Amino acid sequence: MLKYEHIAKQLNAFIHQSNFKPGDKLPSVTQLKERYQVSKSTIIKALGLLEQDGLIYQAQGSGIYVRNIADANRINVFKTNGFSKSLGEHRMTSKVLVFKEIATPPKSVQDELQLNADDTVYYLERLRFVDDDVLCIEYSYYHKEIVKYLNDDIAKGSIFDYLESNMKLRIGFSDIFFNVDQLTSSEASLLQLSAGEPCLRYHQTFYTMTGKPFDSSDIVFHYRHAQFYIPSKK
Repeated sequence: MLKYEHIAKQLNAFIHQSNFKPGDKLPSVTQLKERYQVSKSTIIKALGLLEQDGLIYQAQGSGIYVRNIADANRINVFKTNGFSKSLGEHRMTSKVLVFKEIATPPKSVQDELQLNADDTVYYLERLRFVDDDVLCIEYSYYHKEIVKYLNDDIAKGSIFDYLESNMKLRIGFSDIFFNVDQLTSSEASLLQLSAGEPCLRYHQTFYTMTGKPFDSSDIVFHYRHAQFYIPSKK
């Protein structure tokens, strides 16, 4: 974790523990710099992360204000480090359905992950649960050259926590595509719903900080258990 990310985490905790409400003014950059004994640029980068998360907004010439204390039941679509960060107050678990190495993934995945002819991938299917409720089905391909090791036990937890903490992988950004659809019979069985009921399909490609794609995922969300939050700015 970089210094500004660590400071952003501390600022997040400070805002929540101090019972700030939307519209409340925060200490100035200078005051925060002194409080955390870091450089001005570190504070500015940390505030940028909180602004991206929708927690604060900065009014030029006026100061820094609390924007919204995010609903702990909603997934922040703009977070690129997995569901666990958005749903941190809940118990997240996973059931691995399929885990294997694939020497020749589908052509669409080869193109998306910019694979060479001899590159292999990890393929993973799993069910994600929030407090014992089924949240979604995940179908994921991981570029093995970047995600050098993965197994069933790791896949039962937060893969992104493992990648960041153990492999020191710097996750940069992602592309997301949504569409509303109906469940197939096999999907409905896994989600404990009926075939033909609605679902949100969510295709996401994750990239490293240097712009290398490493994860191509298709996610099918349970329409009753999945809620989303999208902070935006002009």
